[in-house]
Amino acid sequence: MKFKTKDILKFQQYIAECNRITIITHYNPDGDAIGSTVALYNYFKLIMKDVHLVIPNYLPYSIEFLVSQTEYTIAEAEFKKAKKRLQETDLLIIADMNANQRAGENLEKVLNEMQCPKVLIDHHIGPQQFDLNFSFPDASSTCEVVWNVLYRLSKKKVFPINISEPLYAGIMTDTGSLSFSCNAPELYIVISNLLKSGIKANKINQKIFDTYTHDRLNLLGFAISKKLRVFEKQRAAFISISAAELKKFNYKPGDLEGVVNYCLKLENVDFCALLSERDNKIRMSFRSKSEDIDVNKFANKYWKGGGHIMAAGGKSFLSLEETVKILTNQIYKKEFIVK
Repeated sequence: MKFKTKDILKFQQYIAECNRITIITHYNPDGDAIGSTVALYNYFKLIMKDVHLVIPNYLPYSIEFLVSQTEYTIAEAEFKKAKKRLQETDLLIIADMNANQRAGENLEKVLNEMQCPKVLIDHHIGPQQFDLNFSFPDASSTCEVVWNVLYRLSKKKVFPINISEPLYAGIMTDTGSLSFSCNAPELYIVISNLLKSGIKANKINQKIFDTYTHDRLNLLGFAISKKLRVFEKQRAAFISISAAELKKFNYKPGDLEGVVNYCLKLENVDFCALLSERDNKIRMSFRSKSEDIDVNKFANKYWKGGGHIMAAGGKSFLSLEETVKILTNQIYKKEFIVK
């Protein structure tokens, strides 16, 4: 991961001259989003800065433990407070979010109007240009990028537990416990240094991956046994879940986390999707087993989305039935293989 010395020096200058730092991430935050922002928050607290997190909407309960010691505002619940904090900040850190629009429509307007320096730390394709961009699409996660940024800022490789724990959590969630985006040797050097801080990797993994409510476990069983549709000739599959079905299982944010990956466990499936009816739209997650199927291109071309080569998201404002029909036709025509 190559950094320009002038960029690190500029970031150090921004930090030294600022009075208020605000960190923001994307709508529907995942483990990498929360892990990277919390780690940055705790680093800035360590160097005695006034820092605050703005999180666009509610986070999954499986990663709530990461924010237990931080000061944050959920913009969806307290928009005026979030807006005021952003307007009063003099250094904005944008983590795990490659463009302002990914914070949601209301926050996007506020972010676009801000005049303070803005620093992006991210690993998504096609980043918006800010005052400083630390963008590495080949990285496993934004948390891996954050560790490298903090190492260059501090010249330290081992950080306190309250920085190392969220970084480890973010890496684990964005790589599916080192199942994908995990072939670079440098990643394991980062993980080794995180473990040297004294974090309990087994306990973190248990909290994130093995803490299910009864309702969430029933929803997973229903999705796999009743809603999974497989296209053997096309080596594809998808799961679609309606708002009524989510309500039946008392859906909470995070209950569908990782469900799409179960489709890829089928040996005859190389492309898969999860469609869920939420927030007056159809949310879509796409996954593939190899770089030969670029779901980022597929999501961008057909479903107003994007992300990574093997993991991306999209959305549809059609009905679930219409969206399923279109996706089914795309699968039959193998349009998920975008050249």
